[in-house]
Amino acid sequence: MDWKTLIGFSEPSKEYGLENREEGTGEGCSNPEMDYVKLSVKIDLKQKSQVGRAALLLALTTDAEEEQNVKKQIVATGWRAVATEVGGLAGELPQKITRALVGAALNAGVVEKKCNEMHALMHAAVEALNGFISMSMLEASIGAKIGIVRNDQWIAVAVLGDTAYHAVAHHERCGLGVMHL
Repeated sequence: MDWKTLIGFSEPSKEYGLENREEGTGEGCSNPEMDYVKLSVKIDLKQKSQVGRAALLLALTTDAEEEQNVKKQIVATGWRAVATEVGGLAGELPQKITRALVGAALNAGVVEKKCNEMHALMHAAVEALNGFISMSMLEASIGAKIGIVRNDQWIAVAVLGDTAYHAVAHHERCGLGVMHL
């Protein structure tokens, strides 16, 4: 089985100008600067401990409609979910992320102001941030989306975004933290 079948990849349609594209190249695009690929992914979560996968999917969303669709599916399982975004220099991010993360989680009802829930949220966030960025990147510019998902036993924080010392040298990074409630 190839990867396209495994993740439910559908061929880009003509409306995106990729109808003549050769696999593995940018040739045939009507606009080589605007390469567009749409992936549809189906994931079966069979255990409550897989809450991290749901948080990653939420952090991966690239527009409001996608984000709402993923949140709606997560909430339909009885789990709770929220997403937020942060940006700035890496050295400023701990404070910004803490405010954004706690504010979003409390406002959306993902966590309550209880010691165990706040501790689990912050522990998962620290774990995710340690995977997302190293402290040696204090002057790097960062833009990140944070997905927070929880069920009755677990909470997960996923951080996905771009980092760069210079605008032309940016690349994606990802971090995930999961903590038992």
